[in-house]
Amino acid sequence: MPLLALLSVFAMPARGQGVVVGPDGRPATLLLQAHRVDATVHDQVAVVTVTHTFLNPGRETVEGTLLFPLPPGAQVSRFSMEIDGKELAGELLSAEEARQLYEDIVRRSLDPALLELTGYRTFRARVFPIPGGATRTITLRYDATLPREGDRVTFRYPLQASLDSWGVPPLPRPLPPERAPRENAPAATAPRSHLRLRLKAVTALTNLYSPSHRIDVQRKDEREAIVTLDNDEPFDGGEFVLYYRLGPADLGATLFTHRPYRDRPGYFMLLLDPPPFTGEAAARPKDLVFVLDTSGSMAGEKLEQAKAALRYILDRLEAHDRFALVAFSSDVDTFRPGLAGPEARDDARYFVDRLEARGGTNIHDALLAALAMLEDSPHGMIVFLTDGLPTSGETDEGRIHRHVGAANPRGVRLFPFGVGYDVNTRLLDGLARETGAFADYIAPEENIEERITAFYDRVRHPVLTGLDLTFDGVAPEALTPRRLPDLYRGGQLILTGRYRTPGTVTVVLHGTLGDAPVRRRYTFALPALEREHDFVARLWATRRVGELLDEIRLYGENDELRDEVIALAKAFGLVTPYTSYLVREEEGRAALPPGCERDDRHVSREPADAALSLTTGRVAVEMSKSIRQMQEAGRAAPPAGAGLRVVAGRTLLRNAAGAWIDAEFDAATDTAGLHRLRFASRAYFTFLRLYPEALAFARLGDRVTFFFRGRYVRIDPEGPAEIDEQTLKRWFD
Repeated sequence: MPLLALLSVFAMPARGQGVVVGPDGRPATLLLQAHRVDATVHDQVAVVTVTHTFLNPGRETVEGTLLFPLPPGAQVSRFSMEIDGKELAGELLSAEEARQLYEDIVRRSLDPALLELTGYRTFRARVFPIPGGATRTITLRYDATLPREGDRVTFRYPLQASLDSWGVPPLPRPLPPERAPRENAPAATAPRSHLRLRLKAVTALTNLYSPSHRIDVQRKDEREAIVTLDNDEPFDGGEFVLYYRLGPADLGATLFTHRPYRDRPGYFMLLLDPPPFTGEAAARPKDLVFVLDTSGSMAGEKLEQAKAALRYILDRLEAHDRFALVAFSSDVDTFRPGLAGPEARDDARYFVDRLEARGGTNIHDALLAALAMLEDSPHGMIVFLTDGLPTSGETDEGRIHRHVGAANPRGVRLFPFGVGYDVNTRLLDGLARETGAFADYIAPEENIEERITAFYDRVRHPVLTGLDLTFDGVAPEALTPRRLPDLYRGGQLILTGRYRTPGTVTVVLHGTLGDAPVRRRYTFALPALEREHDFVARLWATRRVGELLDEIRLYGENDELRDEVIALAKAFGLVTPYTSYLVREEEGRAALPPGCERDDRHVSREPADAALSLTTGRVAVEMSKSIRQMQEAGRAAPPAGAGLRVVAGRTLLRNAAGAWIDAEFDAATDTAGLHRLRFASRAYFTFLRLYPEALAFARLGDRVTFFFRGRYVRIDPEGPAEIDEQTLKRWFD
């Protein structure tokens, strides 16, 4: 009897892809060896080619039906498929036909892994036999018109949830022996994965952003971009999403919002891009002072790498740039008393070549000397590199902060780099924070030249500086970052915040573009209800917690800051110094059978401020880097712990029986109003068809208790199987 083969080519499991479902609904195996996606998008029209190479590791020949879910929201106009170069005949199922098919598979397999595909239109075709040990290459091509909302276009690539090591969704029972892999079958390895999108537009492409994956964007000009996603590991589960804006190239802005509940605050994320390509008139000149530690501890390879980085920067100065060099040990030595132009580069290289390591570390006087050179500069920037603590001159951290701040009334950006672990992270981070810059750290095994030159390439072309945003109409709260950074060519500003009152908001931007003042107005809607873009809330929480931890580390802990960190970390499942043990505690409590008490004596309750209060050493450096990653996060942090998930802004915990339960569910008070549904029953599928937003909870498994539309719902194998639509609507509408 032929098997029903579900080769979900959009699926991205952890180690394999391809699920073969037989008449009994129990899966066999196919392994994905290679996966490639190539797409060309003109404005809104995408031409997509997907290539998969599958291996049958079993003994039996596999044949059946291939199901290919098409991207939601896309209007597909042409579709073709080949297997090993032979065209495959097939049919396009409607969303309703596909839903019935997927529901039948879920009902028989008793596993909700495929629920995410319900509602997708699907291409169905017979698969040619794949003998045991053989491979097949499947190539699919389709044209699609992508959905557009205003100027924003969305490209989606549906991905399936992660599977186990053999590409099989986890089942409550083992596979029978006849389904086992053949002897000497190749081990399951990560497939070779590659995704490449070539975007072209008639006007301009701005605000390219993926909330789901880390992407690389290469710009040919303002109308064309190439987006790539190369992975040695397979693509993550979930869904690849790319947003981009079509419109004028000048300071494009896009707003994303998320407010799943009317009685709770909403969240927003504002993207702002500088013009992707600026001419000489818009290129802002810069005055750069490089301050280099030449104390005795820098001797050897460290100093040689730092000197190579200086030469790299000197060679890449623009015609309108000016520079200065400050070398310091116990004393301060400058290349020239003031700023010099690019014509002085040869003399500067000679100065760099003569630098030697000796003496102590006079950070205070070196920074004051650098700031004095920029006293009248409107374009100043300081790059400061040191590998030690202040040991000469003024060594008190507080007085260094105050004196440097007093000498910097213009707010010149100061970018400190700490080399190694024997640096004062609180001093360096504080100096950066006060000027709207950032500090970074170079580990002993890292190459100084590579890190500094990469930084310089990032800030080499300042485009938009002195940024300030005001909001009229709706008052936002908890904005991150609090002080806006400068924007450089190829960069992007991400501003996140929270709002309580829906309505129309006007955002007014002030800044300097090149040497000219600029002012822009943007009008956006902050909705009363918006269940899409759930990544916005988690991204805001990640960045907000980073801001709070940075403030605690630099200025000390208080109850208000600590309590907000703990509340946000528990609500969104984030790991922090305060809640890493709380996550373990919650997972342990969730794993206990009902009625059992937990013994908390073994739980480590080491004060969080023990790590946050460290200023020097490896732990202090790693803490600083982690907090900065949270502050500058471009994607939401994943949930902490295998037994914790955050869905639609709600935290769910998994207990020992494998059931997922909302963290706020109280059995003593909430059970009376609980609505139950039997897993994989008619009532279950009717509920999901009426309320597809509940799919995110249902995918977790066959035992889930979650909060939905003002009441708790429990999915389990014992609930009622027959509930009519009218009753469900009365409960949830």
